[in-house]
Amino acid sequence: MKIEELVRSYLMHAGISLPEERLKSILLELSLWLKPSLKGEGIVKTEQGDYTLLHPRYGEPYHSLSAGAVRECIEKFLIPSRLLEKAQRLKRIRLLDIGFGLGYNVAIAVKSIRDINPLAQIEVLSFEKELPEEVPPLPEKFRAIHEKIWKNLPCFEDKGMTFRLYLGDARERIREIGDFSAHAVFHDAFSPYKNPEMWSYHFLAQVKRLMNPEGVWVSYSSSLPLRKALRELGFKLSSTSGVGRKRGGTIAYLIGEDALEEREEWKLHTSPYALPFLDPELKREPLDILIDYRVRVELLKMAQGGLEPPTPRFSAGCSTN
Repeated sequence: MKIEELVRSYLMHAGISLPEERLKSILLELSLWLKPSLKGEGIVKTEQGDYTLLHPRYGEPYHSLSAGAVRECIEKFLIPSRLLEKAQRLKRIRLLDIGFGLGYNVAIAVKSIRDINPLAQIEVLSFEKELPEEVPPLPEKFRAIHEKIWKNLPCFEDKGMTFRLYLGDARERIREIGDFSAHAVFHDAFSPYKNPEMWSYHFLAQVKRLMNPEGVWVSYSSSLPLRKALRELGFKLSSTSGVGRKRGGTIAYLIGEDALEEREEWKLHTSPYALPFLDPELKREPLDILIDYRVRVELLKMAQGGLEPPTPRFSAGCSTN
């Protein structure tokens, strides 16, 4: 079914009637979000000289082509997560990895923790929908642990490290886990408008459930739907520094104070796009999530513009409890 037919079906089911110009605006934006960012697939060399992959369906690289794969892992995930600080004082470190990808984040984190505390017990739970057929090697410093992880997938225990990879739809697999108490979460799925099911309020609620009260959630993304969902889930927010040509990401934590810049906070309170993605049953199709989100954005635009938006027959709202 074409996007326009899906949108019209959604509107009819919800009892919403929109002017054609507003429908066209929705369709245009949806098509832009779904368009691949880059053409091609396979291994690509970054500007820093290391390697990553280009995903054929999303049209996105697994890592920043300008910052480089290793630098992105360290500066966008490892350092902001404060895992290295925790490694200096904790005997056991737990990492929740959303988006295993090429395994770079996990390998670099484990090697870096080991360098600081060789006796630390490291537990890693990772999620990935499907593994790539080819994986470029990491630089020599991280290669041994990276190869060990890949050779022993999906799970292994070795020398103080426990690793388990959950393959398939992470929304289903994460509900299999009763408790984990992660000290850090690396949320590294593909971008929210390409991979919305991994950034919904309801999926993030499952991630929060598996976090230690003093844990830190970190991602490269600073999208408004993501930040709004985190805020409604009770997280405090701050930003990471930009790496390469990309802007900074997001850090979320339950203990502490909000530290977003004034402009970022203003956008979170005033932009019609500052609405969370919704996936109440954790089984919506990605496009359905985007359509629901974009229609709600349009209704909020109308309200902010002084127009009386049509009242839907149903509400897919979320609870902040």
